[in-house]
Amino acid sequence: MKKHIFTIFTICNMLLIFYFSSQNAEQSTQTSAWFLQFLPFSMHIVRKLAHFTIYAMLGFNTFYMHKNYGVKHSALYALVTCILYACSDEWHQSFVSGRSPQITDICIDTCGALSSLILLNIGLIRWKSSQKAL
Repeated sequence: MKKHIFTIFTICNMLLIFYFSSQNAEQSTQTSAWFLQFLPFSMHIVRKLAHFTIYAMLGFNTFYMHKNYGVKHSALYALVTCILYACSDEWHQSFVSGRSPQITDICIDTCGALSSLILLNIGLIRWKSSQKAL
């Protein structure tokens, strides 16, 4: 079960993204407005932060999913997985009332995933070097 936990997390992460993308324009605005009560930002920034954050989580989950299955170059495969999912997510939005696909959202999604993967790799390199020092 431990080996499969990040597969479950990845699927749940993807389902959450799909759920948010399935919301029509009015529902999406209401969801973003709810977050505005906690964050002192504009609606536009809240939406872009949401893209960045949820794909950072997806990058983390897909990295460990691939790593747990012994995939070499897990970070690269995780990044490709996230980019492909971001593209499919934007395509999916083209079918939702009041929503449209945005290439900028794919770029923000990619930056979120890439950021988490870079931080993960820096952390893993530091952890491995500290283990060698012991």
